[in-house]
Amino acid sequence: MKHQINLDYTIPVGDLAPYFEALQRGDALARKCKGCGRVSFPARSQCADCNGAEMQWHPLIGTARILFRTDGAGGSFALVQFDGADTRSTVALSNAAQTSDFGALVKAPDGGNGIWLDLTSHDARNDDVR
Repeated sequence: MKHQINLDYTIPVGDLAPYFEALQRGDALARKCKGCGRVSFPARSQCADCNGAEMQWHPLIGTARILFRTDGAGGSFALVQFDGADTRSTVALSNAAQTSDFGALVKAPDGGNGIWLDLTSHDARNDDVR
């Protein structure tokens, strides 16, 4: 049995608008808790550790380490840890033919949405975290 469901959904960005705008440029903009210092990427409105609501914007360099990866007919995805962030993110892989354990944030293809990573060699990785 096969069913097709179409969903038209708009994410209310609110105070996270700078995060989404940065993603559209291919930049990583995290939130840092003023209370405990936890850096969250994807950005959050409230700290997951201490529930603090005082958050500040914190730019990241956009490089990440692959923790787990899955490849399938619908695309390739990975669980990653961005350099400078305390949290993990699920990303789509833009160049799945690569086999690297490292990557750099890129704009979503064709003006799409989401967090996309372009896999790179370890030598091409910039270890200078802001």
